[in-house]
Amino acid sequence: MSRRIAAAAVAAAALIATAACSSSAPAATATSAATIATTPTPAATTPSAAAQPETAAAARAAARQFLGLYSAGQYAASWTLLAPSVKRKVSQAAWVAVHQGCPPQSAGLAYNVSNATLTGDTAVVTVSLSGAAAAIGSVSESLTYAAGRWGFVPSDLSSYGHGSVKADIAAAKGAGYCAKS
Repeated sequence: MSRRIAAAAVAAAALIATAACSSSAPAATATSAATIATTPTPAATTPSAAAQPETAAAARAAARQFLGLYSAGQYAASWTLLAPSVKRKVSQAAWVAVHQGCPPQSAGLAYNVSNATLTGDTAVVTVSLSGAAAAIGSVSESLTYAAGRWGFVPSDLSSYGHGSVKADIAAAKGAGYCAKS
């Protein structure tokens, strides 16, 4: 995930936690957002092998599916929705192990995906957190189209390639990507 989303997620989590402590109405909103993110639809649990159209709507749908699985902690399934170029750089085993060892700050939060812009085989979508956290702002994330599928391209893969999963997790923690335990 990008550093910008991780930073936004930290602020969102603090905002949601603060709101949950101050009144019952915001707590219900925070619970609803977490429930939405952690209860994937049947279509989101098993990525389809069918070809997707090369359209802005399909790119937005692919981004929503990836982010929903990622936020729900379904890292093996989310890896299958990465772009082939990312899969060549980061194995599924490393992806899963790093995210299990360093759960993201955005874990359990729901996302809004909008405004896909297509340029050739690349789509850039606007991503923001849902609910009260939406006020934090938005970031742009990319997807590429290859072999009839949209694949998510995280903007920062610097947590990988340090020689071992343990070193990758240490790098992710050092960069501030992990949720506070």
